[in-house]
Amino acid sequence: MKKLLIAILAMMLSVVTMFSMTACNDNNDEKPTITIGYTDYPPMNYEDENGKLVGFDTELAEKVFGDLGYEVRFKLIDWSNKYIELDGGTIDCVWNGFTANVADDDGIQRKEKVSFTYNYMTNAQCIIRLNSSADLNSDSAFAGTSVAFEASSAGESYVNKLTGVNKKSCSNQMAAIMEVKNGTAQYAVVDLLLAKSIAGKGDYQNVVINQGITIDAEYYAIAFKKGSDLTAKVNEKIVAYAADGSLKTLADKYNLGNQVILDYADQIA
Repeated sequence: MKKLLIAILAMMLSVVTMFSMTACNDNNDEKPTITIGYTDYPPMNYEDENGKLVGFDTELAEKVFGDLGYEVRFKLIDWSNKYIELDGGTIDCVWNGFTANVADDDGIQRKEKVSFTYNYMTNAQCIIRLNSSADLNSDSAFAGTSVAFEASSAGESYVNKLTGVNKKSCSNQMAAIMEVKNGTAQYAVVDLLLAKSIAGKGDYQNVVINQGITIDAEYYAIAFKKGSDLTAKVNEKIVAYAADGSLKTLADKYNLGNQVILDYADQIA
Protein backbone atom coordinates (compact mmCIF):
# COMPACT_ATOMS: atom_id res chain seq x y z
CA MET A 1 0.00 0.00 0.00
CA LYS A 2 2.82 2.35 0.92
CA LYS A 3 4.54 1.65 -2.40
CA LEU A 4 1.28 2.35 -4.22
CA LEU A 5 0.89 5.71 -2.46
CA ILE A 6 4.48 6.64 -3.34
CA ALA A 7 3.88 5.72 -6.97
CA ILE A 8 0.71 7.82 -7.08
CA LEU A 9 2.45 10.78 -5.48
CA ALA A 10 5.32 10.47 -7.94
CA MET A 11 2.90 10.41 -10.85
CA MET A 12 1.06 13.49 -9.51
CA LEU A 13 4.37 15.31 -9.07
CA SER A 14 5.31 14.44 -12.63
CA VAL A 15 2.01 15.83 -13.97
CA VAL A 16 2.40 19.04 -11.95
CA THR A 17 5.97 19.44 -13.20
CA MET A 18 4.89 18.93 -16.81
CA PHE A 19 2.05 21.44 -16.38
CA SER A 20 4.43 23.98 -14.88
CA MET A 21 6.89 23.51 -17.70
CA THR A 22 4.12 23.87 -20.28
CA ALA A 23 2.85 27.04 -18.62
CA CYS A 24 6.39 28.37 -18.51
CA ASN A 25 6.92 27.60 -22.17
CA ASP A 26 3.59 29.25 -23.03
CA ASN A 27 4.63 32.39 -21.19
CA ASN A 28 7.95 32.40 -22.99
CA ASP A 29 6.12 32.11 -26.29
CA GLU A 30 3.95 35.16 -25.63
CA LYS A 31 4.58 37.97 -28.10
CA PRO A 32 5.51 41.43 -26.89
CA THR A 33 2.77 43.99 -27.43
CA ILE A 34 3.08 47.20 -29.43
CA THR A 35 0.44 49.91 -28.94
CA ILE A 36 -0.25 52.22 -31.88
CA GLY A 37 -1.82 55.63 -31.44
CA TYR A 38 -4.28 56.68 -34.15
CA THR A 39 -7.26 58.91 -34.93
CA ASP A 40 -10.26 58.32 -37.16
CA TYR A 41 -8.79 59.19 -40.55
CA PRO A 42 -9.89 57.38 -43.71
CA PRO A 43 -8.24 55.98 -45.75
CA MET A 44 -5.40 55.55 -43.20
CA ASN A 45 -7.20 54.33 -40.05
CA TYR A 46 -10.97 53.97 -39.82
CA GLU A 47 -13.74 51.49 -38.99
CA ASP A 48 -15.53 49.67 -41.78
CA GLU A 49 -19.28 48.96 -41.86
CA ASN A 50 -18.75 46.04 -39.46
CA GLY A 51 -16.86 48.14 -36.91
CA LYS A 52 -13.49 46.62 -37.78
CA LEU A 53 -10.49 48.94 -37.81
CA VAL A 54 -9.07 49.02 -41.35
CA GLY A 55 -7.12 51.39 -43.58
CA PHE A 56 -3.72 51.65 -45.22
CA ASP A 57 -1.85 52.59 -42.04
CA THR A 58 -3.75 50.01 -40.02
CA GLU A 59 -2.89 47.14 -42.36
CA LEU A 60 0.69 48.23 -42.91
CA ALA A 61 1.27 48.53 -39.16
CA GLU A 62 -0.19 45.07 -38.59
CA LYS A 63 2.03 43.61 -41.33
CA VAL A 64 5.22 45.32 -40.13
CA PHE A 65 4.84 44.51 -36.45
CA GLY A 66 3.48 41.06 -37.16
CA ASP A 67 6.63 40.28 -39.13
CA LEU A 68 8.70 41.75 -36.30
CA GLY A 69 7.03 39.38 -33.82
CA TYR A 70 4.71 41.78 -32.00
CA GLU A 71 1.09 41.59 -30.95
CA VAL A 72 -0.51 44.80 -32.26
CA ARG A 73 -2.97 46.94 -30.35
CA PHE A 74 -4.50 50.23 -31.49
CA LYS A 75 -5.43 53.10 -29.21
CA LEU A 76 -7.69 55.93 -30.34
CA ILE A 77 -6.09 59.17 -29.18
CA ASP A 78 -6.77 62.88 -29.18
CA TRP A 79 -4.34 64.19 -31.81
CA SER A 80 -3.36 67.17 -29.65
CA ASN A 81 -2.12 64.69 -26.99
CA LYS A 82 0.05 62.59 -29.31
CA TYR A 83 3.36 63.68 -27.77
CA ILE A 84 2.03 63.26 -24.23
CA GLU A 85 0.80 59.74 -25.04
CA LEU A 86 4.08 58.81 -26.70
CA ASP A 87 6.36 60.25 -24.02
CA GLY A 88 4.16 58.84 -21.26
CA GLY A 89 4.36 55.31 -22.68
CA THR A 90 0.61 54.84 -23.16
CA ILE A 91 1.40 54.29 -26.84
CA ASP A 92 4.59 53.06 -28.51
CA CYS A 93 4.22 54.92 -31.79
CA VAL A 94 2.01 57.26 -33.77
CA TRP A 95 1.04 55.68 -37.09
CA ASN A 96 -1.76 57.78 -38.50
CA GLY A 97 -0.82 59.93 -41.45
CA PHE A 98 1.65 61.89 -39.33
CA THR A 99 3.14 64.80 -41.33
CA ALA A 100 6.87 64.80 -40.62
CA ASN A 101 8.28 67.77 -42.55
CA VAL A 102 6.63 70.62 -40.63
CA ALA A 103 7.03 72.54 -37.39
CA ASP A 104 4.39 72.67 -34.69
CA ASP A 105 2.92 75.98 -33.58
CA ASP A 106 5.67 76.31 -30.98
CA GLY A 107 8.12 76.69 -33.87
CA ILE A 108 9.88 73.39 -33.14
CA GLN A 109 10.24 70.96 -36.00
CA ARG A 110 8.42 67.71 -35.34
CA LYS A 111 11.56 65.72 -36.15
CA GLU A 112 13.17 67.31 -33.08
CA LYS A 113 10.47 65.83 -30.82
CA VAL A 114 10.22 62.26 -32.11
CA SER A 115 12.17 59.66 -34.04
CA PHE A 116 10.61 59.48 -37.50
CA THR A 117 10.93 56.60 -39.92
CA TYR A 118 11.53 57.19 -43.61
CA ASN A 119 8.81 59.15 -45.35
CA TYR A 120 6.45 56.57 -46.85
CA MET A 121 3.71 58.70 -48.43
CA THR A 122 3.20 62.14 -49.95
CA ASN A 123 0.32 64.36 -48.96
CA ALA A 124 -0.77 68.01 -48.75
CA GLN A 125 -3.29 70.09 -46.88
CA CYS A 126 -6.37 71.19 -48.79
CA ILE A 127 -9.43 73.32 -48.23
CA ILE A 128 -12.89 71.80 -48.30
CA ARG A 129 -16.20 73.61 -48.58
CA LEU A 130 -19.83 73.06 -49.46
CA ASN A 131 -20.49 72.97 -53.18
CA SER A 132 -22.61 76.11 -52.69
CA SER A 133 -19.72 78.12 -51.17
CA ALA A 134 -17.28 80.27 -53.12
CA ASP A 135 -14.06 78.67 -54.41
CA LEU A 136 -11.26 80.65 -52.76
CA ASN A 137 -8.17 81.61 -54.77
CA SER A 138 -5.99 83.34 -52.15
CA ASP A 139 -5.34 83.31 -48.42
CA SER A 140 -6.74 86.83 -48.12
CA ALA A 141 -10.09 85.55 -49.43
CA PHE A 142 -10.64 83.73 -46.12
CA ALA A 143 -11.22 87.04 -44.31
CA GLY A 144 -14.62 87.11 -42.62
CA THR A 145 -15.17 83.36 -42.87
CA SER A 146 -15.09 80.53 -40.33
CA VAL A 147 -12.45 77.82 -40.79
CA ALA A 148 -12.34 74.46 -39.01
CA PHE A 149 -9.23 72.34 -38.42
CA GLU A 150 -7.86 69.53 -36.27
CA ALA A 151 -6.07 70.78 -33.16
CA SER A 152 -2.26 70.46 -33.26
CA SER A 153 -2.30 69.43 -36.91
CA ALA A 154 -0.60 70.71 -40.05
CA GLY A 155 -4.01 72.15 -40.89
CA GLU A 156 -3.95 74.29 -37.77
CA SER A 157 -0.51 75.60 -38.72
CA TYR A 158 -1.94 76.76 -42.04
CA VAL A 159 -5.02 78.35 -40.48
CA ASN A 160 -2.90 80.22 -37.94
CA LYS A 161 -1.29 82.11 -40.83
CA LEU A 162 -4.65 83.44 -41.95
CA THR A 163 -6.02 86.78 -40.76
CA GLY A 164 -9.55 87.93 -40.11
CA VAL A 165 -11.02 84.44 -39.75
CA ASN A 166 -13.07 82.69 -37.09
CA LYS A 167 -10.93 79.68 -36.16
CA LYS A 168 -12.75 76.52 -35.08
CA SER A 169 -10.52 73.92 -33.42
CA CYS A 170 -11.73 70.30 -33.59
CA SER A 171 -10.62 67.07 -31.94
CA ASN A 172 -9.94 65.36 -35.28
CA GLN A 173 -10.15 65.95 -39.02
CA MET A 174 -13.47 64.21 -39.46
CA ALA A 175 -14.98 66.56 -36.89
CA ALA A 176 -13.62 69.51 -38.90
CA ILE A 177 -15.25 68.15 -42.04
CA MET A 178 -18.53 67.71 -40.16
CA GLU A 179 -18.40 71.41 -39.26
CA VAL A 180 -18.48 72.20 -42.98
CA LYS A 181 -21.03 69.51 -43.83
CA ASN A 182 -23.40 70.80 -41.14
CA GLY A 183 -22.89 74.45 -42.07
CA THR A 184 -21.28 75.46 -38.76
CA ALA A 185 -18.04 76.39 -40.56
CA GLN A 186 -17.65 77.63 -44.12
CA TYR A 187 -14.30 75.99 -44.77
CA ALA A 188 -12.00 73.40 -43.26
CA VAL A 189 -8.32 72.63 -43.78
CA VAL A 190 -7.61 68.90 -43.77
CA ASP A 191 -5.30 66.33 -45.34
CA LEU A 192 -5.82 65.94 -49.08
CA LEU A 193 -5.84 62.14 -48.85
CA LEU A 194 -8.73 62.28 -46.41
CA ALA A 195 -10.62 64.84 -48.48
CA LYS A 196 -10.27 62.80 -51.66
CA SER A 197 -11.57 59.70 -49.91
CA ILE A 198 -14.89 61.23 -48.87
CA ALA A 199 -15.65 64.47 -50.79
CA GLY A 200 -18.70 64.07 -53.02
CA LYS A 201 -19.40 60.55 -51.76
CA GLY A 202 -22.11 59.04 -49.58
CA ASP A 203 -23.11 61.37 -46.77
CA TYR A 204 -20.65 63.96 -48.09
CA GLN A 205 -22.21 64.61 -51.50
CA ASN A 206 -22.38 68.34 -50.75
CA VAL A 207 -18.70 68.59 -49.75
CA VAL A 208 -16.07 69.45 -52.37
CA ILE A 209 -12.37 70.26 -52.47
CA ASN A 210 -11.55 73.93 -53.04
CA GLN A 211 -9.51 74.18 -56.27
CA GLY A 212 -8.24 77.76 -56.16
CA ILE A 213 -5.44 77.31 -53.58
CA THR A 214 -2.57 74.84 -53.67
CA ILE A 215 -0.69 74.10 -50.43
CA ASP A 216 2.88 72.77 -50.35
CA ALA A 217 3.49 69.03 -50.33
CA GLU A 218 3.92 67.09 -47.10
CA TYR A 219 5.34 63.69 -46.20
CA TYR A 220 4.00 61.06 -43.83
CA ALA A 221 6.24 59.08 -41.47
CA ILE A 222 5.80 56.91 -38.37
CA ALA A 223 6.83 58.45 -35.04
CA PHE A 224 8.59 56.73 -32.14
CA LYS A 225 10.18 58.12 -29.00
CA LYS A 226 13.65 59.52 -29.46
CA GLY A 227 16.24 56.76 -29.22
CA SER A 228 13.84 53.93 -30.07
CA ASP A 229 15.44 50.98 -31.87
CA LEU A 230 12.10 50.28 -33.56
CA THR A 231 12.57 53.15 -36.01
CA ALA A 232 15.34 51.35 -37.88
CA LYS A 233 13.52 48.01 -37.75
CA VAL A 234 10.36 49.50 -39.26
CA ASN A 235 12.45 51.25 -41.93
CA GLU A 236 13.92 47.91 -42.97
CA LYS A 237 10.48 46.35 -43.34
CA ILE A 238 9.01 49.22 -45.36
CA VAL A 239 11.97 49.19 -47.75
CA ALA A 240 11.58 45.42 -48.12
CA TYR A 241 7.85 45.72 -48.85
CA ALA A 242 8.56 48.39 -51.44
CA ALA A 243 11.02 46.03 -53.11
CA ASP A 244 8.74 42.95 -53.12
CA GLY A 245 5.69 44.87 -54.36
CA SER A 246 3.48 44.37 -51.29
CA LEU A 247 3.61 48.05 -50.34
CA LYS A 248 2.26 49.07 -53.76
CA THR A 249 -0.42 46.37 -53.61
CA LEU A 250 -1.66 47.65 -50.26
CA ALA A 251 -1.59 51.25 -51.47
CA ASP A 252 -3.63 50.34 -54.55
CA LYS A 253 -6.21 48.66 -52.32
CA TYR A 254 -6.90 52.05 -50.73
CA ASN A 255 -6.46 54.10 -53.93
CA LEU A 256 -3.15 55.49 -52.72
CA GLY A 257 -0.92 54.09 -55.45
CA ASN A 258 0.06 57.55 -56.67
CA GLN A 259 0.94 58.80 -53.20
CA VAL A 260 2.90 55.92 -51.70
CA ILE A 261 6.70 56.22 -51.82
CA LEU A 262 8.42 53.19 -53.37
CA ASP A 263 11.98 54.46 -53.89
CA TYR A 264 13.94 54.96 -50.67
CA ALA A 265 17.44 55.35 -52.12
CA ASP A 266 17.74 59.04 -51.30
CA GLN A 267 16.42 58.55 -47.74
CA ILE A 268 18.74 55.63 -47.03
CA ALA A 269 21.70 57.65 -48.28
